[in-house]
Amino acid sequence: MTNFRSNVSIVSAHATSDPTLVAMRQKDFGIWQEITWSDFEEIMHAIAAGLIELGMEDGEHIGILSENRREWVLAQFGINAAGGVVTGMYPTSPASEIGHLAGSSDTTMLFIEDQEQLDKIIDLRGKLPKLRQLIIFNPKGVIDETELNLKSFDAVLEMGRTAIKEGTDKTVEARKAAITPERTAMMVFTSGSTGPPKAAEISHQNLSVAVTLTKEIFGTYPPGTNVLSYLPLCHIAEQNVTVTNALAGKMVMNFGESLRTIIIDLREVAPQIFFGVPRIWEKMRSDLMVQAITSGKIKSSLTLYALKQAERRGAIRRDKWSLANRISNAFWDLAVYRHIRSYLGLGRVRFAISAAAPISEDLLAFMRGIGINIREAWGMSETTGAATIQPDWGCSTGRVGHFVDGVDFKIAEDGELLVKGGIVFKGYYNRPDATAETIQDGWLHTGDVAEAFKDGSISLIDRKKDIMINAAGKNLSPSLIENIIKGSPYIKECIVIADRRAYVSALVQIDMDTVRLWAELGGIAYTTFRSLAEHPDVIALIEREVAQQNTNLARVEQIKKVHLLPKELDHDDGEVTATMKVRRSKVQDIYAAQIEALYE
Repeated sequence: MTNFRSNVSIVSAHATSDPTLVAMRQKDFGIWQEITWSDFEEIMHAIAAGLIELGMEDGEHIGILSENRREWVLAQFGINAAGGVVTGMYPTSPASEIGHLAGSSDTTMLFIEDQEQLDKIIDLRGKLPKLRQLIIFNPKGVIDETELNLKSFDAVLEMGRTAIKEGTDKTVEARKAAITPERTAMMVFTSGSTGPPKAAEISHQNLSVAVTLTKEIFGTYPPGTNVLSYLPLCHIAEQNVTVTNALAGKMVMNFGESLRTIIIDLREVAPQIFFGVPRIWEKMRSDLMVQAITSGKIKSSLTLYALKQAERRGAIRRDKWSLANRISNAFWDLAVYRHIRSYLGLGRVRFAISAAAPISEDLLAFMRGIGINIREAWGMSETTGAATIQPDWGCSTGRVGHFVDGVDFKIAEDGELLVKGGIVFKGYYNRPDATAETIQDGWLHTGDVAEAFKDGSISLIDRKKDIMINAAGKNLSPSLIENIIKGSPYIKECIVIADRRAYVSALVQIDMDTVRLWAELGGIAYTTFRSLAEHPDVIALIEREVAQQNTNLARVEQIKKVHLLPKELDHDDGEVTATMKVRRSKVQDIYAAQIEALYE
């Protein structure tokens, strides 16, 4: 294909055209360390050569199990340059889940972050017969460990550099030259909210097309534009925003010290592009509300008034603002909003994205009202990331905007969204049955129910499998109901119960930060999450909040009864996926008795 360029060849092209331009930064011990595009290419080749020295054959599946750091991306490109397939895994996954991911993807070599991840692999000893080699990024505490021929990342790097000096680089160049469009570049695991995760095969051509489409999705920015990488790199959305953007526009990938330092890192990097899943935006709003409430009587009153006005204005499309709205916004932006954006680390953001899960309209209105150009996008692992994007400030009829050029869509008779184009994945690894169900006549059956509008934009209704039918035969969208209820700052999670039921009920998880503050201001004593959630005054608060949010729902959709969860939903307990998507059936099984009590 004439337009095909593999990702590794793009790195080499940037290293030739702009060798001294910064490609990535990582914060180590408070100092941001830089790597140029020339450095990037040299390390990519050295890792590839090191892997070949370790016996890696062309086409092998090589895993990465780590939090975000520059070594993750350097390993990813080194694997591809050596002709390998990258299999990314969530660092938060317990050993049993790692076992499934590594086993089902036939991973033979695995990059791991540190001793914590090594312990998980040791727990799986004897259960992964194909896994023969471990490479560790941070060898602190494991210097004498020999599990699966463990080597440090730096040692492999030096092996590769030595091999290159001795002429093995010809092997790397041959492997790079053998990369063809249809070959698999990486496997991205599905969330596994309804069953074991499947490995979606993303081809080099899929990634090449994604790079081409990036400018249409994200816009054109000058080289050196900053993005902050903090969401898992094994997720296709983070690959899209960080890696694909960097390749397409020579942007700088920034890696903070850890997830725990995200707020500080965000302020220091001050990125022009920022991607947040709804939970991140919800957390930002909750933190702002806590700051506003505790900032002193006069300042608190003014800030809360300004935020209320922001949400009111943000609910109106910006291209339909009246003159009064524009004047009011200009005043409050100067007085309050610009300071809030700087506090959040979003003072320079020109384009903010929300994707990966539905987001409430209240939250979108709030963020847009304080001057953050947040735009919803839609995509999935099977579409190599983003396939639709809203115009600036969400100015389209459909909630997730328009499909990009080169991607076709249609809506089936049952409402399911079907997609066709160069970003549609190859299929599920070793799952021809699931692949045949998902791709039919070239059309990807997304599993999402959607609605199209006259302006060409679309809205998603819900996952097809999640649509509920109540006892009266009415179709209900649990995601729609849940997102409206989560518009309350006191509610972090809501799981709707309605299937074959006479009325809608819900399991609710309180937002610990905001409810804790509310309780302390009201003189309510508590010791643990459970004691707070079970306090009669807190139960009454949540019931009032649900009643208030119900006014935004049709009568048949309104929640009649709630049960407050005594603990936060947890990945280790199997209640949520690694991407924090609720496993409905699992949660409903755990709380079956409490659910039945809501209908007694």
